[in-house]
Amino acid sequence: MPKLNVVLRKEDLDPALLAGKVVVVIDVLFATSSIATALHQGAESVIPFADVDQARAAAEELAPGSYLLAGEHLLHEIPGFAGYSPLALAEYPLRGRTLLYSTTNGTRALDHARTADAVYAAALLNAPAILRQLDQHVQQTLVLLCAGSAGRINLEDLFAASLLVEGLTKRWPGNWSLSDTARIAHATHARYIDSPLACLLDSQLGQLLATRDMHPELRHAAQIGLLDVVPRLVGDRLVCLKEEQTLPVSE
Repeated sequence: MPKLNVVLRKEDLDPALLAGKVVVVIDVLFATSSIATALHQGAESVIPFADVDQARAAAEELAPGSYLLAGEHLLHEIPGFAGYSPLALAEYPLRGRTLLYSTTNGTRALDHARTADAVYAAALLNAPAILRQLDQHVQQTLVLLCAGSAGRINLEDLFAASLLVEGLTKRWPGNWSLSDTARIAHATHARYIDSPLACLLDSQLGQLLATRDMHPELRHAAQIGLLDVVPRLVGDRLVCLKEEQTLPVSE
């Protein structure tokens, strides 16, 4: 029986144990929300970087105008970088361009997950689309990786994981062996399914962002299923997976 596991912080993931597994990286505020939004806006791809210097070095190798350099470090703006949140990035012309993106937590979580057979980026915005894509992996172990913040567990990431746990167990009853952490994450589902924005505002990070007048960003990120986008890591970059590119169910 395939396992369904939730890793509560990126620091708890062992990349050496991911062979044959599928990882879904979750960072609702805001990395995976921004990635989904950028691809929806027409970005050709999003290249995640574990640190700012890597992103700067990559930009030097690309033609001017072909990319957008964006991100944050410890929630602070980076000189020469565009913003890091979904609506801020959507203000830039993204169609046909590559987003070079570095954040404190989400892009590092993606970097940790690279050794898996398949890696996806999920947020509340695209959770239903990710759920449908995971139908292609029902015979593999699924790892829902919550990025967390500086070693802390994030409520909003747990809630996004709960949507996937709830959906997978309903779509494929009896198929999954749930870890204790998957059950812990799932416990947030009933509490917030009718009020996802309340989840974001209850979270420690959400409260901090609210003090910075980022309510529009929080409202955007709280919209479950707004975007029919499946970001998948292909090589070093996340691309928008098309329906015809979905993989057959693993044997």
